[in-house]
Amino acid sequence: MSIQETPSTEAMARTVARSEITEILQRYANMAVEEADFAGMARLFTADGKFILLDGTVVPATEIEKIVAGNEATFIRHHLTTIHIEFTSETTATADSYYIAFTDLAQPDHWGRWRDTLRREADGRWMLTSKQPVVEGFHPEGWVATVLFPAIQAQA
Repeated sequence: MSIQETPSTEAMARTVARSEITEILQRYANMAVEEADFAGMARLFTADGKFILLDGTVVPATEIEKIVAGNEATFIRHHLTTIHIEFTSETTATADSYYIAFTDLAQPDHWGRWRDTLRREADGRWMLTSKQPVVEGFHPEGWVATVLFPAIQAQA
């Protein structure tokens, strides 16, 4: 490989950043299960990080357990598929990740995308600044339709 064919430092840095961001997204999905590790999920966010609930309510990441409003699924697994990362500056990025969720009530139960914003902190770690789930479809007898949506409506 000649010097001209060597990847640029910038390209290598972006590749590393993509890998680090993808790891954050996968760690979140791995913790978003029944009896979720909400404290661990909150640690993936910046100190000012926020979670945008399905009804549009914004909560601090430290209150991420409000996602399910005490109505956790008996069994749930989130599987990430396509992940698109776009860098908006040297220290910020957006990620649009498609997911499919399987529960004990339906396979698949619901699907959609996670719209995330991230920031590279002073220590070099990429962290979530916001996460917004978007449900694009769901099984009518699944957990989202029979448990989560009714719980959200009851709180409204």
